[in-house]
Amino acid sequence: MNLEKKVAEIVSRITGREVESINPNGELKNELALDSIQIVELFAQLEKEFDVELPLKLMTVRTSKEFLRILEESLRQHTA
Repeated sequence: MNLEKKVAEIVSRITGREVESINPNGELKNELALDSIQIVELFAQLEKEFDVELPLKLMTVRTSKEFLRILEESLRQHTA
């Protein structure tokens, strides 16, 4: 499973942007124009998609890449 692509697909559903236009190094609030409610929605959809409880610190990250790194850590811990 490609987590980066999955996160981009979920961000695309939330924002209406094309998956290909989502930069993994882009800032969630500035470049992707995600507001606080959309970030919470992203958080909830990822928890549902991967059946994992994510740490709240995930909601404070700035870039998609940081978000992805913490998601990967959480998934590793969940399967361990």
